[in-house]
Amino acid sequence: MRVLRVPVSVYTMSVVIKCCCQLHRTKDGFSALGFCFRRAIVPDIFIFSALLDGLILEDRIYEAEIFFKKLIKEKLCEPDVVMYSTMIKGLCKVSNNAIAIALLRLMDERGCKPDVVTYNTVIDSLCKDKLIDEAFKLFKEMIFQKGISPDVITYNSLIDGLCNFGRWDEASKMLKEMVDDMCKRKIEEAEDAINIMLKRGLVPDIVTYNSLIDGYCLRGEMSKAISVFDSMAFRGIFPDVVTYTSLLNGYCKSLKIEEAMNLFHEVTRKGLKPNVVTYNTMIQGLFRVGRCGDARKLFDVMLAKGLKPDECTYRIILEGLCNNQKIEEALALFHLMGDGKLHSDIDLTNKGLHPNVKTYNVMISGLCREGLVGDAKELFLKMEESCFWPDDVTYRVLLQGYLKNKRYDDVQILLERMDELGYSLDASTLSLLIDSVAAGSLDTTMSKLIGKLVPKELMDSSNFSA
Repeated sequence: MRVLRVPVSVYTMSVVIKCCCQLHRTKDGFSALGFCFRRAIVPDIFIFSALLDGLILEDRIYEAEIFFKKLIKEKLCEPDVVMYSTMIKGLCKVSNNAIAIALLRLMDERGCKPDVVTYNTVIDSLCKDKLIDEAFKLFKEMIFQKGISPDVITYNSLIDGLCNFGRWDEASKMLKEMVDDMCKRKIEEAEDAINIMLKRGLVPDIVTYNSLIDGYCLRGEMSKAISVFDSMAFRGIFPDVVTYTSLLNGYCKSLKIEEAMNLFHEVTRKGLKPNVVTYNTMIQGLFRVGRCGDARKLFDVMLAKGLKPDECTYRIILEGLCNNQKIEEALALFHLMGDGKLHSDIDLTNKGLHPNVKTYNVMISGLCREGLVGDAKELFLKMEESCFWPDDVTYRVLLQGYLKNKRYDDVQILLERMDELGYSLDASTLSLLIDSVAAGSLDTTMSKLIGKLVPKELMDSSNFSA
């Protein structure tokens, strides 16, 4: 463009600089900024945001902080919510939570309102740094003082933080709150959309009705979901597979399996074709009420219809078999997934399926519950061979299996490995360890090791002392 003497605008330069920064060539981006100054092209906020983001991407946080302060001090631009959020993200990246929160306060002072993304960044960082109480203070500030509604990311960060501290009751309540909040918001949005459309003489479409039905089903309000379902026909809107799948999910979660089965058969009678999600929902529902044979038959029907099971399908079946004490069948399926071979009874039509960490955890948990701790240990050791590193859940599940089956030598080895990896104990595992020490089954010299693995919150609330 320069050789051809084509005019170069601020928009052109913003594209060039953004591309350089996204390619981790922020140095070239700053060179382009110098070109702007030499050519009297006044850089705008998009250029400065791109450069700041580039520094953060390259983990040059200190330089980003200096650059950000310079922009404000020399009044080169007034940062917007995106720029503030970017700087806060960088500070949180290096666990500089105090400065991140100070910057959050500065936003307010300068009249730039933080959004849910800004708060999520700081809340997530606090949770990861085990400052869970501070995270909840910010969470309450966001909702009650700023009127900002949390989203799934907010809840996930807090739930993960609570679980890492073994605060299971609070995590469970938070999960319920999240589901209720998300469903309520979904219902309200769908109801508002339907009411507005009806007032304007428009007919709501299937997507709007499906959203409303799904919200009611997730909250277990089946009578309201069915009422909306019935009103669709009155307005000349025909339900699709998504509609029926939402209703199936609602019935299965409420353990109303007969109603679910009747609805499932109605899908095919209506000429609709159930998809993989529909079958997964129904199979999981059958396992929940202990109807393993019917679940397996439905799986066979699914295969006969030419539908390829996904990862979720096999996890549902594995977990269903384990929960219903069908451990040998679960093992057969698991090994089948691992070696990719075909079996006359269970046909893995989708050969790309292999176990992942969650699959291993389900199987190890099932084996331990059945007292087959040797098999569980063997599976645990095979994980690394299969390039699947056990996570903290794997260790906790296996540790509980060892304790319940009096495999105390294995307990010590596993605790030492957990210490090396920086994993912590949860409340239920700690309780089993305390009982074993008190009963003399575990040597009291292990108290120090156990104490290192206990989060402060659990240490304060337990009777354990190192």
